Amino acid sequence: MRVSVKLYASLAKYAGVTIMHEPIEVDLPSGSSLLDLYQRLNLPGSEVKTAFVNSTMQEADYTLREGDEVGIFPPVGGG
Repeated sequence: MRVSVKLYASLAKYAGVTIMHEPIEVDLPSGSSLLDLYQRLNLPGSEVKTAFVNSTMQEADYTLREGDEVGIFPPVGGG
């Protein structure tokens, strides 16, 4: 199955993406979870804070479906 993924802030570098927010298409086996996607993109677990699938926040065990749109965010700090 194929999903569309946007990586934000520092996460883009782990997947070799040169432009942040630019969607990439990722092929995964049917039944894959967000965690499987993180591993496929070489994202360290400590660097992933939040993921949205089709504009809804989901946990790492969420099962993805063909055509899902995923946004992945790292922890952010600020003051």
